[in-house]
Amino acid sequence: MLRLRRSRVFLVLAVFAIIALYHFTSFGNLRYSDDTSIEGLKHLASKGPKHSTSTSSESDPDRSTVDNDAATKESIAEDALGDSSESDENKDGQAASTAPTPLVEDADEDSEQPKSEELLSSSQSQDTEEPLDPKNNSESGNEPATVADGPAEPVLDVDPDVHGQGRFEVIAAANGEGMPKIHWSRLPEHFPIPTKSLIPLPSDKAKAIPKIQLSKFPSETSEEKAAREAKLDTIKKTFAFSWDGYRKNAWMQDELSPVSGNYRNPFCGWAATLVDSLDSLWMLGMKAEFEEAVEAVRKLDFTTSMRNDLPLFEVTIRYLGGLVAAYELGGSKYKILLDKAVELAEVLMGAFDTPNRMPMTFYLWKPTFASQPHRAKTRVVLAEIGSLSMEFTRLAQITKETKYYDAIARITDEFEKWQDNTKIPGLWPKQVDASGCKKPESIYVSPTVSSAQKGASFSNEQYPQIAAANDETTTDGKVDKEASVTDNSLGMDAGRPTTNNGEEIEKRQIPDESESSSESAGSRPDCVAQGLNSPPGGGWDDFTIGGMADSVYEYLPKEYMLLGGLEQKYQSMYEKAAEATKKHLLFRPMIEDEERSLLVAALISTSGKPDTPRDPKIKYEQSHLGCFAGGMFAVGARIFDRKDDLDVARRLTDGCVWAYEMTTTGIMPEHFLVVPCADQEACPFNMTLWYEELYPYRSRARSQTPASRSTLVADNQESSGQAGVGTDTSASNASDPAALDRRQLGEIDNDRFKQTGKEGDSEELTDRASDTDDDSASDGSGKEDDEAGPKAAKAASETGDASRVEDKPTSTTVDDGVAEPVKPVVEAYTPPPIPSQEEYALSRIRDEKLPKGVTKITGSKYILRPEAIESVFIMYRVTGDEYWRTKGWKMFTSIQNYTRAEFGASAISDVMSENPFPADEMESFWLAETLKYFYLLFSEPDVYSLDDYVLNTEAHPFRRPK
Repeated sequence: MLRLRRSRVFLVLAVFAIIALYHFTSFGNLRYSDDTSIEGLKHLASKGPKHSTSTSSESDPDRSTVDNDAATKESIAEDALGDSSESDENKDGQAASTAPTPLVEDADEDSEQPKSEELLSSSQSQDTEEPLDPKNNSESGNEPATVADGPAEPVLDVDPDVHGQGRFEVIAAANGEGMPKIHWSRLPEHFPIPTKSLIPLPSDKAKAIPKIQLSKFPSETSEEKAAREAKLDTIKKTFAFSWDGYRKNAWMQDELSPVSGNYRNPFCGWAATLVDSLDSLWMLGMKAEFEEAVEAVRKLDFTTSMRNDLPLFEVTIRYLGGLVAAYELGGSKYKILLDKAVELAEVLMGAFDTPNRMPMTFYLWKPTFASQPHRAKTRVVLAEIGSLSMEFTRLAQITKETKYYDAIARITDEFEKWQDNTKIPGLWPKQVDASGCKKPESIYVSPTVSSAQKGASFSNEQYPQIAAANDETTTDGKVDKEASVTDNSLGMDAGRPTTNNGEEIEKRQIPDESESSSESAGSRPDCVAQGLNSPPGGGWDDFTIGGMADSVYEYLPKEYMLLGGLEQKYQSMYEKAAEATKKHLLFRPMIEDEERSLLVAALISTSGKPDTPRDPKIKYEQSHLGCFAGGMFAVGARIFDRKDDLDVARRLTDGCVWAYEMTTTGIMPEHFLVVPCADQEACPFNMTLWYEELYPYRSRARSQTPASRSTLVADNQESSGQAGVGTDTSASNASDPAALDRRQLGEIDNDRFKQTGKEGDSEELTDRASDTDDDSASDGSGKEDDEAGPKAAKAASETGDASRVEDKPTSTTVDDGVAEPVKPVVEAYTPPPIPSQEEYALSRIRDEKLPKGVTKITGSKYILRPEAIESVFIMYRVTGDEYWRTKGWKMFTSIQNYTRAEFGASAISDVMSENPFPADEMESFWLAETLKYFYLLFSEPDVYSLDDYVLNTEAHPFRRPK
């Protein structure tokens, strides 16, 4: 019997050992950069070990998908441009074998499916990188999750409150050596658009657009030409020095660290500086370096990355824009550049696969995640979703692939619909709800149920623009309800459950598991379809044309030109935005030179309700990112015949030139606060007003902003009653806790200050102050005060410091013979005098090195930004005025003097320092934009004329249609 029991025990242990061995060996089949990553564990748990039928896959664990037949390998670009005579029957057969159960009505036979399911380019397949065959997507882990009666349930994001980062460096485990990789593969779309419903590129002949550049530039003498060419040569040598440092120390990496000679990879590790600089190398005549870089591009693999997410905006403007522009400038001879552009575009197109076709701006591209249906986020940066048009449009024009243009045209259409209905009509807030889903007032989600099992429902009725495109029986804009398919997957934004006001649901609000499990999908509240909107929960929106918003406005006139003037909506949208900017955002800063009339764009926060106290809140801030606006207004003034805007462009650009000239280094800081002029016409420098802005305890009456402060923002300020000019109003109120809104208190205990509804009234604060005063003015009747004397005497005797207690008896004898302690007499404390307004202001000016008119430098660094020289270059090309070349050269020499490092140019930490500390960073736009604009400023005016090319926000030139 004992032996039998032992045999059973051994048998059980053997079973457990076999199971454990089976599962642990499956880790070797994971294709992830980190074996213990969430992605890898999810893949293992959901799919188990991978059993590939490909022998080459078994021998090479690094491969994600391997083609079984080498003869079928084709170039992605060739396929995208390829034989259009492929039969519809073949397409139908392919769709039947790969498409998941559609979320919306099945597309007809014209519905666009992946064409011949392209692989990596033929040139790359000859390299050591892994080839990819999207046709072979039946492999475990690449199959989209489906349910019997509908589409897959959603995979909700880990944390909806964590916004992706454009710059995010990932340090690969074990330096990435020998680690398995995961590769992107093409997956059937969950929300496909039929081919016949794709928004087509305008195909008519381009319209005649007015010239941007001056028709005839002033002639130059031989001496002037020699001096100009000497400057041009200096700029080229500066570029070559930085490029050589990158080539020797950071080749095939994203960025060079120019001080240490190291490198970093914040943009997916795809050699950002190399790709971003391709067209600069060509434009500067560095042909040998260009061809060497093109050969290096062959080795790039855009189907894998060390990052889990792809920053859609940064990847599009730097990589996609750089490849397309270099392909064009090279005369279409370097086909690998187009191949790689298409390869990258195919990866990025997955980000647009959402119910409303608004993209996920930080695209989680790995198949386990990408195979699930998703929505765009409820809080998206405006520039990141609205600045994709030029790159995808130009790629569509070159490849004749309509889907690339369709992707961005739908975004433009949504912005157009929303433009007149924002809280400042004509402008869009810098954060956007792009989910297309308006949540009910409260949504209950059980925390015990996985995100793949819960969510509000989605149906064709909520998204008629997609349903109608897929429903053949739709008439008069109505969807056949009987044909619609319901998806219970996409009603919630990712992460923790929230109410419609953005408040986190308390635990007591969430039903228990039994209640949730018994709740049917139909009883859960649906999400209501909506267009672009303000993010839920905030109530206030921020409006600016600076950071987080800039390129959305920049791309309106540029996309108009790129489309040959055939889409009128881009002109209409630009003109509305320009008028709203002039009316609400632009102001004149008060500077020492009264004759120099400048303009700066402010940041406005508003609830959209004129009767709200302190609404709007205006932050009079000048930012380097906002310096593009001068060039934008100049271009708009020319092509849309808005003559008055040319003066606005001049004043905006000169405002940035002044910002360079006012600092110790001659370089503009990242951003800073200024004092606005009360009168746009006459604005003498007012020293008293400046001191008032520097002194935080000025009276409330003096801090009120008069309605006449600025005619350009008068409509807002008449109802604002805001405190302070030249500073952020939230900061200016910080010294008066009673005046703060609860939202302004931040981490301060909200119960500490109790609002009474009257301005400046704070009962509890007064009570606490009174308590403190009473304690300090005690008459000695308290017990603690009675004991103070002996304690002090004892301390003095122990330390030998007799001076701490007066030389008097510490006790006295009363009639009953009991000694009573006597308190020592302590000299009264005399506080130092409070500094006067002028004394305080002067100390701040001295300590912070504040130029006249500046109230605070909120960002003192310089990271080699190009926006100011961009506008200076455009102003010269538009006006031919040598003033801009003179100012531009002064800017260049200042940058050279303070940023040059051992291996390149380095960002610096403080432009107000005489010896600024180098940050050891050289972003790719130093070579892609900044030095390119300096070079073009001193080139012949017809070199890359603005009438022949339009430059994207990363300065990549696209040829304009004629």
